[in-house]
Amino acid sequence: MSKPNLSVMLFPFHAALNEGTLDPGQFAEKLHTAGITGLEPMPLLRQDQPNWWEALYRSATDLGMECACADVCLNLIGETEAKRRDALDRVAWGVEWCVKHNCRIALHAGSLPPEGMSCEEGRKALAGLLARAAAEAEGSGVTLTIEDYGMDPRFACSVHHVLQVLEDTGRPDVKLTFDNGNFLYADEKPTTCFPLVKDRIVHVHFKDVVTIDDPSSTGLRSLSGKRLAGAPIGAGEGEVAECIWLIKANDYTGWASLEVCVAPPLPETIRAAEYLREVWSSSRDA
Repeated sequence: MSKPNLSVMLFPFHAALNEGTLDPGQFAEKLHTAGITGLEPMPLLRQDQPNWWEALYRSATDLGMECACADVCLNLIGETEAKRRDALDRVAWGVEWCVKHNCRIALHAGSLPPEGMSCEEGRKALAGLLARAAAEAEGSGVTLTIEDYGMDPRFACSVHHVLQVLEDTGRPDVKLTFDNGNFLYADEKPTTCFPLVKDRIVHVHFKDVVTIDDPSSTGLRSLSGKRLAGAPIGAGEGEVAECIWLIKANDYTGWASLEVCVAPPLPETIRAAEYLREVWSSSRDA
């Protein structure tokens, strides 16, 4: 592939879109002009979508843009079977939403074990629930994925824990969204993790983070206690360029979604899109 298929995660723009300070049509045009042809929304499950969503989706599709992935965010691991059944129904609703919007990838994120359940027990429970969700999604054309999830790096963030969950589903159709930056929350290098999971990757997130020395920071910490903060994509510790080269060498043809972690998000998105294209077209030795 001569250039990456670029998409953008929408959650950093929610505030401006909700407040009306970012016009959906103009937003779509700016993304398209920057060479970003995919959107990664986070639909509200079994709820009415924000007022701006249909305007943005209509403007984007008029420009030939696509829905690259939908983030189906909830906790599958409820304390009771009734809560788990409700969560599975919400995932099924998310899959139907994907079908309606011609979106082929659904990313599940947000699962953590409830109080009193160990991480090991939680990973097994998550695998079983993902298997049920994937079975219910059969025939839809939508692929269910998980990511290396950094909100609690003890759970399903390290590459071995992610692989454990994927393999324990017993379903090769449950795939991975590779998030380079989240592996840092498990104190791992994304370039070391990539070879172990490359055969399960169908979607990619690019973000960047840096270690900060700020005792007052309330942000996420890594397993070893390092304080991490968002950085411009390519300027932090996320090995972005190296991951791009690995992904390209693996003949990846899916979407690469920009996950912008600095403000304001739109200028950084446009800059990061150009950065990814430049790195993609370069060689490792350039």
